[in-house]
Amino acid sequence: MRKPHPAVPFLCAAFLLAAGLFLLHPAPAGAGDAKEVELKFDGRPKAGEPYVISVNSRQVRTYRMKLVGINNPPRRRETHEIHAVGELVYQSLDPLVIQFKVEALSQIVDGVKTDYAPLAGMTAIVRTSGVNLRDIPLGSDDNAAASVLGGGPGEASGAKTKEEIRAMLPGARRLIASMFSAPLDHPEEYLGKTRKVKPGGKWTASAKPMLEAIRANGLELSEDKVTATATYNNPSKFYEGDISAQNVYFLAESGNIPGYDFKLEVHFQFPDGGGDAPFRVERSATEVVNRAIPEGVPGFSGSVMDCVTTVQSDVAMIRKSRMKAKKKNWFLDLF
Repeated sequence: MRKPHPAVPFLCAAFLLAAGLFLLHPAPAGAGDAKEVELKFDGRPKAGEPYVISVNSRQVRTYRMKLVGINNPPRRRETHEIHAVGELVYQSLDPLVIQFKVEALSQIVDGVKTDYAPLAGMTAIVRTSGVNLRDIPLGSDDNAAASVLGGGPGEASGAKTKEEIRAMLPGARRLIASMFSAPLDHPEEYLGKTRKVKPGGKWTASAKPMLEAIRANGLELSEDKVTATATYNNPSKFYEGDISAQNVYFLAESGNIPGYDFKLEVHFQFPDGGGDAPFRVERSATEVVNRAIPEGVPGFSGSVMDCVTTVQSDVAMIRKSRMKAKKKNWFLDLF
C-alpha cells in the first residue's frame, strides 16, 4: 500500500500553514456597479526588515480500515497543532534564510501539549536551499545550539533551569523546521501577477504548482482533473482597522480520480496597492486517499483502507514599521 501523500502545497509555509480559529469568509453576492480594482499579487517580503508573525495550524489525519463483514471498522487518529508568535526577518530570499525570534511557541500532538514559553527571546536561524528544509537539520548538538537557538536571557527565569531549557532545544528546532518546511510561497503562481476585477469577480486560477506537488508525492494527475478559481471579495481593514487590505478567495478541487480526492480553500489579505507579502493567509484543506487491500490477502479480500487528512492554518504577518507601539502585542490575540 502506497504511503498517503499530502496535497497541500500552500502550507508551509508550508507557512503553514486556521482562523478565529479557522474562519472562512463567503464571497460577496454581486459586483453591481462597483468599479474595477487593480490587484497585485507579486509582492515579496522586504529582506532585512523585521515582521511580526502569528502562526496557528491544525492537522488531523484519520486512518480507517473498512473490513468486509465488520460494522465498526478500526480507526486511528493523529492530531498536530502549532501555535507561534514571534519576529521574523528574511535575511535572504534566494536562497531562503530566515531569522525567527520566539515570543510564544507551543504544539499539541495527539492531545499532549508542549509549551516552549521558556525559550521566549531566543532566535532560530533557518536556512534552506529551496529544495526541502526538512532535510536540513536545525543544529544537531549543544555546540550548534548557540547559532541556531540563542540570544535569550543569560540565566533561566522562574522554575526552569538552564538544563531544562537545553532539553527543550531539539524539540523546538524540529517544530520551527516544520513551520518553515517549504520554499517561500509566491501567490502570483496561482493568481497571476495582476488582475483588474470588480468585487465578486471570478477568474480561472492556475493549478500547475499544486499538480507539481501532487506528482512529486507519487500520484500522476492530468490538468483536467483539477479545477482552480479565484474570487475578489470586498476590501477590508487589517490590523485593527488601521491598514487597507484586498481580499481574494482561492478554491482548488480534484474530480473523477479513483481512490483520491482533495479540496483546498485559501483566503488571502493583500496590502492595498501591493508591494509586500500578504498580510494574512488562511487555508483549509481536505485530502482523502482510498486504497483497496490487494486481492488474495487472507481475511482482507475486498477491504479498503481510508486516510483522511484535514489541515487548517492561519498565518498573519506585518512589517513592524507599519505597527503602532501601543499595539505591539496585537498578534498575541491570534495565539
